[in-house]
Amino acid sequence: MSLLKHLVVSRGYPPAVSTLLALAVAGCGASPATEQPPPGSGGPVSAQAAPLETGTLTLSPVADAYVTPDAPDKNFGLNTAWVVNRQYAEAYLKFDLSSLPSNARITSVALSALAYDGYAYGGDGSVYTSFVSDDSWSETGITWANRPASAGTPSGEWFLWYDLTPEDKLGVNSSPALIPVVQGELDGDKQVSFRLHSPGYKTRYRSREYSNASQRPKLVVQYELADVVTVLEPEADARITGSYWERGTNFGGSQELGVFYGWPETSFLRFNLASIPPGAVIKSVKFSATATRGASPGGDGNTYTHLVPDNSWGEYSLTFDQQPAISGEPLGAWFLWFPGYATDPHEQVGVNDSPALIPAVQGASDAIDRRISLRISSSGYISYYHSREAEDASKRPHLEVTYTP
Repeated sequence: MSLLKHLVVSRGYPPAVSTLLALAVAGCGASPATEQPPPGSGGPVSAQAAPLETGTLTLSPVADAYVTPDAPDKNFGLNTAWVVNRQYAEAYLKFDLSSLPSNARITSVALSALAYDGYAYGGDGSVYTSFVSDDSWSETGITWANRPASAGTPSGEWFLWYDLTPEDKLGVNSSPALIPVVQGELDGDKQVSFRLHSPGYKTRYRSREYSNASQRPKLVVQYELADVVTVLEPEADARITGSYWERGTNFGGSQELGVFYGWPETSFLRFNLASIPPGAVIKSVKFSATATRGASPGGDGNTYTHLVPDNSWGEYSLTFDQQPAISGEPLGAWFLWFPGYATDPHEQVGVNDSPALIPAVQGASDAIDRRISLRISSSGYISYYHSREAEDASKRPHLEVTYTP
């Protein structure tokens, strides 16, 4: 490679000389098809995705009561039992969902109540569960006259038959129709209310005030923890150059990061992982940067990502002569081909989503300072990227992390 090519993007020469040198060098490398390395040549470290965490939570009502048109203004919220009886009585139950993880994905719901007597009058004896969107009702304030409206279509039901002989029977509604109802309320105000009613039969149930807690109504919710995706911008980034004229110069405030095989020139980026919950399991990582320009002289055109164990470097003090060391094999790479000169604008996005990034980010997330530093470099091509100082936030470097809390 000629010395002229090494001087293409020098910032040490006067502008006129730099321009002349830049114009002399075209993208003379081979096409991407012949230079793209085979998959896996970067030596990524394998990472195994963690199984999705699941859980079950059993909730007791925070309020329950029955209402009747026979006493339209009377409240029965503190009774140890409530009644479902054709057009003569219906029950309301409210559950607090705030103890569920905020990122829970509901997989099943079962509403149950223990009946102890009743009568099968005839007709449709099912006890239907209907969603009540208004959670403002109170246990000691609800009456037939002020009861909130319920959804027109029930979310499942149960069937219990009685002939006036007292007997404990458990009514259970585990209809899949309950899942979107509970999920919606979990994603909303974290309270869910139901109305229980029957067109034909009468049944009496233990309320939440009953002395035996095991016989009180329950809402059993099974869930899995959904993955969360967070996109981070660097908290610091800077390029460094080994040119004779600029190796002691700091470029931390520049709107451009650089990767150049000649001097060499590399760039450092540091990301703060504090927004990821402690103990989170990292599932995937995507590191990206938007190139502004570049050239493809030939050779290995990959832009490699390396881990930098030392996070103490300063954005406005970093120089070539006091750069921190990298560690281990590359954590993947991206490949961008540039058709023209190093000074020609040519925007494209470099993306490294190698599995090798996962254990590196996991280790940094589990560490005390909760930061990760990366270095990008190339041994063959020239490329320049928008830095975190870029006015357009969409063009700044990004670290996209998918994790399970």
